[in-house]
Amino acid sequence: MKAALRRAARDALAAWPARAALRAFALRGGPVTVLCYHTLGPDEGGPDAWTVLRTGDFRAHLAILREAYDIVDLDTALAAGPGQAGRPRAVLTFDDGETGLHRHLLPLLETERVPATVYIATRQIETGQPYWFDRLMGALQGPRTVDLRQERLGVWTLPAAPGASRWLVLSDLLEALKRADPKRREELTDRILADHPQPPGRPPLGPMTRAELAELAACPWVTIGAHSHCHSLLDQIPPAEARESMAQSRALLEGWTGREVAHFAWPNGNHTAELRRIAAELGFRSATALGGLWRRGADPFALPRLAIGRYDDAARFRLRLSEV
Repeated sequence: MKAALRRAARDALAAWPARAALRAFALRGGPVTVLCYHTLGPDEGGPDAWTVLRTGDFRAHLAILREAYDIVDLDTALAAGPGQAGRPRAVLTFDDGETGLHRHLLPLLETERVPATVYIATRQIETGQPYWFDRLMGALQGPRTVDLRQERLGVWTLPAAPGASRWLVLSDLLEALKRADPKRREELTDRILADHPQPPGRPPLGPMTRAELAELAACPWVTIGAHSHCHSLLDQIPPAEARESMAQSRALLEGWTGREVAHFAWPNGNHTAELRRIAAELGFRSATALGGLWRRGADPFALPRLAIGRYDDAARFRLRLSEV
């Protein structure tokens, strides 16, 4: 019943009169809409994870954007800033560096001829080992019960049926683990995966190779940005470690791709005034976070983005553009 009511409310808001009013309100003052994706997957199959958007849905998002927005690269948006007259502007960004960006996003950008900024977390590229969250999202498919009560972290029962309701349970588990010490989090991840190994026949989530990254970076429609080396929540580690991780990610990326890396994205959107100062001192021109539309007066080292994922179909995507 609750799900049906939510769908009815969504459909009512997505209908043209309500959507037009919401859009006009959201776009007052001429903000820039910066969209935060993670990776693309096939239209059929693939892991039931919010971070893995179906390629067909991304094509639908592009079609919706082109109806009313100019899709511009990040540097163009930064040069003009919010408040520019004319059609609204949108910027496409992708975080982390999962292999679907090479397999699915790269050919699509070349075909559709649209710019995107891809923020790469470098340790997984360097080692070939996916980060803990991708390991868990890839393995915890279908009905699962993860019991961490001995660790005072709780118990999570994931339903068999895929979809947004299942993701609510899985994302709650991930959020609990994010709050753990990084070393302990890796130990807990290993323990969970010992009980719930990767399902057979289903490819795991994992990083691009360095060769795939180089090919992606060579695309004229792609801007490469840094996303730290460790992908820790940088406000939870000492500032000196955060600085080192930020600088290392940029140095590796510039060495691997031969391209300038001038932009940064905060892992999970977490930042502080000190971290923003560090980003400026390191020579980055911008840093993106999360939290909505980029309006006039925003700190260039905390530019907000709208997070978009697997369960944002066309109707839901239109509402997300209005911050609903």
